Amino acid sequence: MADDMPGDPFHPADPVDRLDRALLALRRFFEAPAAVPDSAQCVELSTLLIVDAVATGTPDDDSGGVSIGAVARALAVSPSTASRLVDRAVVHQMVIRQSSSASRRHTVLTLTDAGRALHERALAYRTARLRSLLHGWSDQERQTFADLMARFAAAVLSR
Repeated sequence: MADDMPGDPFHPADPVDRLDRALLALRRFFEAPAAVPDSAQCVELSTLLIVDAVATGTPDDDSGGVSIGAVARALAVSPSTASRLVDRAVVHQMVIRQSSSASRRHTVLTLTDAGRALHERALAYRTARLRSLLHGWSDQERQTFADLMARFAAAVLSR
């Protein structure tokens, strides 16, 4: 097979080397777009990540809010970094900080209406882009790819 030609720097025979090349190439997928237009303002990728972490996070208490610690874990960053990123999302009026109903010393985060709308638009954009990139793949290929990527992501997150 042409993909396994020895000496081809773009298609190494070793599957781990091929995976390394593929993962490096995928950075383009996550860089594009680095910012998503949102009406008159441009939303940074970090704000999108915060919105996604709050939208998909497990609420910490009855308020339905997600803690900064949960956001930090979701983004694999320190709590202080997560807090700074949350500050930006608050400035952009995508997230609201409020006291936890369980403890006034703890802060929880919820999405604003604008944050929910941004999350829905970003999700629609990502899934449409994925569907386009996977055009021509069989249902079985898409399922296998999704299963393997989910397994790989779980391994990455468990380390």
